[in-house]
Amino acid sequence: MRTVVVTHTDLDGTASAAILLRYLGRIDKFLFIQPSNLAKALSGLNCGNECSVYVCDLSPNSSNFTVIAKSLSKLVGKGVTVWWFDHHVWDANWISELGRIGVRLFIDRYTCAAGAVVKYLGIADEVSVRLARAACSLDMWVFDDWLGNFLARYVGFSKSSNWRRRTAEKLSLGGLFDEEVLRVVEESVDRELKILSEALRKSKVKEVCGGIRIAYYYKSVKDHVTSYIASLQMSRFSADVSLICRKGSASLRSRGSVNVREVAKKLGGGGHEYAAGFSVRPHLLHRILLYLGITGPYTEWCVSKVEKALCSGNSN
Repeated sequence: MRTVVVTHTDLDGTASAAILLRYLGRIDKFLFIQPSNLAKALSGLNCGNECSVYVCDLSPNSSNFTVIAKSLSKLVGKGVTVWWFDHHVWDANWISELGRIGVRLFIDRYTCAAGAVVKYLGIADEVSVRLARAACSLDMWVFDDWLGNFLARYVGFSKSSNWRRRTAEKLSLGGLFDEEVLRVVEESVDRELKILSEALRKSKVKEVCGGIRIAYYYKSVKDHVTSYIASLQMSRFSADVSLICRKGSASLRSRGSVNVREVAKKLGGGGHEYAAGFSVRPHLLHRILLYLGITGPYTEWCVSKVEKALCSGNSN
């Protein structure tokens, strides 16, 4: 039987894949994707009727749920077994509909995706439990395990599919801390410090809705530093919300005073109350300006969309 894992590109998604590989013994195909590509990835799956698909650390949103449900219905109808482990906030009707289709759903807001894999598959080996704890530390913003920040830098060092698969395989074998990991992390930190310094220098702050402070920034690099930028922004500028705009998407972070998932939902995205995101399609003029390296107009347009969503209703 073929096994396919569809998972997020970050540490939580990679840790989930590594734990599944350790548990199952073999995975035929890894698909490391961003949430915005979830519908496309699921609709393009073709693994035959003797196949198991595991989806981790990814959730639907209001703009793609219909397509996702249709794709999963076709897969299950062909005899494919679908397991889904996630920790984001799901609407009740999504859970009901996918359950009706036959998807084996394990949604748990009190842990991370890797934690859900360990918990609901009854995995108790030391490596898997340690890896899940590290992933949860970072993904749930509790920062109670140094290994989480350490491994996130290792996993996010390269964006190639080969690197992501290789890191999942290495972590599955218990390679959580060795000379290679240390060397990569050191190089990653050097690169990261430059990015964070620039992010703070270029960040702006806007007060909206009678007192909510948004710290915002256009992020052109693809490194996994969004959460670090957000944490620094909110600390440095006493912001309630951090907004990281990118070409085609945006990320929101909060320390809890604002439920950013509700904001993202209004913009066709999702996530959870402390971390969420949504897709953005820049206007033609913005795309031209971004191509020329002029990010200001697009960034201001991006923050205006968030301001409108924030102020159109209570997101506390």
